[in-house]
Amino acid sequence: MSLLEKLAAATLPCIEADPLLIDRLRVLQAASHIGALIPPVQMGCDQPLCEEAAIVFQVTPTGRQTLRTGAPPEPAHIDAWFSGTRRRSGA
Repeated sequence: MSLLEKLAAATLPCIEADPLLIDRLRVLQAASHIGALIPPVQMGCDQPLCEEAAIVFQVTPTGRQTLRTGAPPEPAHIDAWFSGTRRRSGA
C-alpha cells in the first residue's frame, strides 16, 4: 500500500516524525497530493541535522484523483532513493 493510500485511509491530521517518511511527504506535497506542514531541516549545535515532525492535514482532491485513476505503485526500494545513501553504479 502506498503512503498516499495510507494517508487517505488514516484519521487526519496525523503526525509523522520518521525522516524517511517526511521526505516522501515532501514529494507528495510538491505534487499537490497532500496538504501538510513540513518544517525545514535545521542545523543545530548539538546535532548535525534536526528535523521536527510533519503534520498532514488532508489528502487533496488531486491526491484522491490519483488514487482513483490507479497511479503506479511505489517501487520497493523507494526508501533508498530518499535516504541519501544510495550507491552509485560502478562505484
